[in-house]
Amino acid sequence: MLFLTVDQHKEVLRRLVDLGGRTANGVPLVQADLGYTSLMLCFLLQNLSASETLLRVSSSFGNEWYPVAVGYTIARTMFEVDVTAHYITNAPAERVPQYIHFTEVLNKHAMDACKKHRSSKDPQWREAMDLLWQNYWAQRESEVVRKFDSVATQFTRMNKNGKTSEFQNWTGKSIRQIATEVDHEEAYDIFYAELSSFTHADVHLADHYLQLRSDGPVWSQKAREYDVGNVFRHAASFLTCYLELFGRQFKTWTEAEVSDCWNVS
Repeated sequence: MLFLTVDQHKEVLRRLVDLGGRTANGVPLVQADLGYTSLMLCFLLQNLSASETLLRVSSSFGNEWYPVAVGYTIARTMFEVDVTAHYITNAPAERVPQYIHFTEVLNKHAMDACKKHRSSKDPQWREAMDLLWQNYWAQRESEVVRKFDSVATQFTRMNKNGKTSEFQNWTGKSIRQIATEVDHEEAYDIFYAELSSFTHADVHLADHYLQLRSDGPVWSQKAREYDVGNVFRHAASFLTCYLELFGRQFKTWTEAEVSDCWNVS
């Protein structure tokens, strides 16, 4: 572990982003078909764009007024991307289609929600959902149902009582379960839990911004240096982990090259 300043963590992230940009000319197909490669590239671009956003926001606001809650939320998605990529890589032939086919479940849920709320007690919701139904879902209903029926069994399980229940996500597992399976349990318990506080707007959000003074409570968006550093430390750590995985799969860079991005002191 290295103890780095806020600016040094930013520099690490910049170097990692530069390293990740080496994929401009494409990567070879490995381990599975084009679906696996496409997903891994998609995850790479997600993490690179998230990192670029964090750095750009820093240029606009500086450290003192850095929007930490926004930064933590973005960094949180980078952890989820990294964990998802590791999970898929462990069994790509099975999990790539499972990941992709879940879009049919999401479409069916969205259509069903629209259909349900066409009869909402709120007239504005009824009008809005009716417009959405007539202009989008009505002409797609049979196709959405057909595609859902073709994949539905992939996303259900039978409980002890013999009843079938639907998955709540594409794996049927929690993020913690997935993280544990891919040896990211420590990162989940320590880092992800902290980042989730800001995403879910729990009391930590108030602890960071609400200041109690003699004349009453004051809300201040001034960032603590520790939190700004954490945003970039987390982002750099998650991107490092993903780049190491990507490099192993596609031989685009070595783990030593990834590690060298941290040599800023």
